[in-house]
Amino acid sequence: MVYKFGPNEQCLRRCRAIVPVILQAAEKVTAQGVRVPSEHQNVVYPLMGWWQFTNRTARALVSLYDQGYTVEAAPLMRNLIGHVYAMNWLADSGEPAVVALAEYWRAHKRKLARNVNETWNLPEPVDAPSSEPLVFANDESEQIHKTLMGELENFDNMVKAYGTADVYPVYRHQSAYSHTTGATADAFLIMDEGKLKFTTEPKGGEADITSERLWIPVALLQAAAAISPLLVGNPMKSTIDKAMRDLGLPNTLLNLQRARSLL
Repeated sequence: MVYKFGPNEQCLRRCRAIVPVILQAAEKVTAQGVRVPSEHQNVVYPLMGWWQFTNRTARALVSLYDQGYTVEAAPLMRNLIGHVYAMNWLADSGEPAVVALAEYWRAHKRKLARNVNETWNLPEPVDAPSSEPLVFANDESEQIHKTLMGELENFDNMVKAYGTADVYPVYRHQSAYSHTTGATADAFLIMDEGKLKFTTEPKGGEADITSERLWIPVALLQAAAAISPLLVGNPMKSTIDKAMRDLGLPNTLLNLQRARSLL
């Protein structure tokens, strides 16, 4: 039976049921051990780590939502969206993206080490990764690196690169609850007959997270679709195909195509 995907009770029930199926299939794949073709190993290493992160984040989100939490879980939803895009970006861009990710991570560690050394009175300074500039084979390789770095550093750049600029407002909305903003205060403030009052539970309740509930399986499928083809046997394919049919999702959701050239 094919379900019509959208904000309806039937679809919501189906999404709730499919999430654990996807997670259990992923656990089975990793428990059995994965084999990776040599040409994909450098890409799969970070992808595998991100895949575990996205799966556990989805599990945490479901747990929080089931316990009645809503806006408090927004930072996890933001993380889920961001990491799923990054997985597709990495799988699509290959080795140059691995280099960009490594440089981005080294820069982060250099900044952290500098912050610690400037503010903590440690007996010995924290070592930082080398800051020597990368050497590129040619100008084209350097330009590709700069483009990939810009996409990794700015989520708006990443979604635009894949022709899905409409995803960024969702991410920005979640970001408002991931930082110290008025949104996190307003969630607990109500106006009643001209008087400002507070509530011990956020406004909106379950209705506010319907879209997030619906998107969790989509994100999990996008993450699985990014890594599975790079593993020997494409082990998640049957689970992905069945879930897509059961949810009535178009295949275009799983095939993010770069709309903006790297050069």
